[in-house]
Amino acid sequence: MPAGTRILPPRPNERVVGVKTNQSGEISSIRYTIEEEMPYFEGDRAAKVRFIPPKAAPEHALSTLETPPKRRKTIADVDEDVRRLDKVIIELQSLVNSINRHLSNQNTVILGLKHDLASANKKIRELLRR
Repeated sequence: MPAGTRILPPRPNERVVGVKTNQSGEISSIRYTIEEEMPYFEGDRAAKVRFIPPKAAPEHALSTLETPPKRRKTIADVDEDVRRLDKVIIELQSLVNSINRHLSNQNTVILGLKHDLASANKKIRELLRR
């Protein structure tokens, strides 16, 4: 930073972690961290205990020694996947056909009601003219 630039003081919950300067001695960057109380577990500081919060647990992968070796997919596995997906597609097609039948039935009912309403309106007009 050029000379004369004001450096903001840390906020009440922050502390300065590191300051980088260039060759001429001017400050180039400052790192802050949020001060939080570290929890204690049976007298040990949490920094010494490996603790993964439940939300962050899926992000941390097991080490290569802990993970079982991955099994490669065989033709039988691919064939099984294709058969399973084929069953799902057949079920979806039957559901779509059923929905189409219901929609067609509802459309015929609606058209019948429109026709009945039109004929009722005609009869009402005829009665009003008399």
